[in-house]
Amino acid sequence: MLVHEEIVQNESAELKQLTYDEALTQVGGAGLYQKRAFLIFGLQWMITNWILFSPVFFFIVPTVDCKNNVECLSQCTSESLDEKCLTYVCDDSQRREFVVGESLNTAFNALLPCNKSLQSIIKSIVYIGSLSGFFVFSFIADNYGRKLALSISWGMTTIGSLLLAFAMNYSMIAIGIFFLGFGGNPAITVHYSFINEHSQGHFREIQNVGVQVFFALGEFTIITLAYFITKWRWLAISVALPTILLNFCNFLIFESPQFLYSKNKKKCVKVLNQIAKINGTQPLRINELASNPQSKENNSRVYTIWDLLKYKSLRYVFIAGVMMFFAIQVTYYGISFVSDQLGLDFFLSNFIIAFFELLAYATTDFFITKLNRKKNIIGGFFIVGIMSLYFIFKSDHIVFRIFQGVLAGLMRFLICVVWALAYVYVSELFPSVVRSLALCLISAGGSIGSIAQAFLINVCASINIHPMVAFGLIGFLCSLLLFPLRETLHQPLLEKIEEDEKRIKKSMLHVNESEEITTSIPVLGNKEQ
Repeated sequence: MLVHEEIVQNESAELKQLTYDEALTQVGGAGLYQKRAFLIFGLQWMITNWILFSPVFFFIVPTVDCKNNVECLSQCTSESLDEKCLTYVCDDSQRREFVVGESLNTAFNALLPCNKSLQSIIKSIVYIGSLSGFFVFSFIADNYGRKLALSISWGMTTIGSLLLAFAMNYSMIAIGIFFLGFGGNPAITVHYSFINEHSQGHFREIQNVGVQVFFALGEFTIITLAYFITKWRWLAISVALPTILLNFCNFLIFESPQFLYSKNKKKCVKVLNQIAKINGTQPLRINELASNPQSKENNSRVYTIWDLLKYKSLRYVFIAGVMMFFAIQVTYYGISFVSDQLGLDFFLSNFIIAFFELLAYATTDFFITKLNRKKNIIGGFFIVGIMSLYFIFKSDHIVFRIFQGVLAGLMRFLICVVWALAYVYVSELFPSVVRSLALCLISAGGSIGSIAQAFLINVCASINIHPMVAFGLIGFLCSLLLFPLRETLHQPLLEKIEEDEKRIKKSMLHVNESEEITTSIPVLGNKEQ
């Protein structure tokens, strides 16, 4: 009888144990700590925008001043450094005195446009750095911790910003820009794992898009800085200073408690109680949190890209996600790189595009708790594809040019809405044990798109097609891959891989059946006696 009562008491104690989500609710999933982390993440997103748009604003095309030289005036009919004028200037180094500019295109007593191969490599190397960083830091984040990945990646960003600011030649410029991409883009992608794992409810969804509002604000600030700070080195120093300071803010971010829950229950409770202290909520006792049956396995397990391809539940989702981000970034960065082809002033075009981007993220942030992920992403791609058809037509009429600029802004608006939803969608599609890995590797696929757009623009120029048409077509085709995916709005976040969860449940069922058989044998023996 006493044994039976003890079993009942143990069972009731187990029933009172909290799941991870219940424990996070107790310590606060939308409190002061989460708001502090959101502000830090937002500032890092703002600076990363400066980094990712460095090829646009650090390499502003120089102009030409012939200084009444008759020969120069015959070759360069305007202030624009067109192909004919560029060939004339590059043929003789003494003619470079006619070139006016203080960007990296004219640094170190050189004219970078004369070496187009080197120029293309340096301008695209920030995206090559991003691609490399995604592979490295996704592995670190899902196997050794989100905070370690964030700290190291932002440290690499800082090194890159210092190398760029104090570079003495184009080799140092290339290395600096590589490190900026290598650290910056993966750092902000890891933020999604933090947000999804230490926040709850509508506030989690708002943060996921809110950081992109900071990204759009970053675009406004880099355009403004580039307008007033015309010397590339001072612009680079302006980028480096806040990058350095934000390293100290990383000390205010705790390791993701959900990541620790999959590894070590004691450490998870410790972090949850640190959050409770800041939020002013009730702390947890270690025996209040239910143990994670997969924690022992996860302590020794290393997740790689193979896991995303090996499991049937993840494979197609991963491939579709890669293609979705590829299409998004081809269009997103492509619009910025063809801003000088829209017929308007360079800075005016970029301000229009930035305005639509900010409007897109702010609008999405307001409605994110109600927007279907899949349906709106597919719809956004379709509309961008239809809009791109306008660029098949050509005209020098001022109204046509203005409408082109506005249409490019609307396309940027839609692709930003799609991108904001895509980040939220991908983070909700994958279980926590591979979330950072999936986000970073899918973003890596997007980086391939950001690199490819530069080559795509050249291909379109050679066949006399406006790049916007190609961007729209790619988005339309990639959106077709999203139809088989599930909707995630108002659905609980996954913690384990579906196949692993089934295997664990099956093994636990076998254990329970074995225990029942073992305990039933003596009972049968007693009856026979």
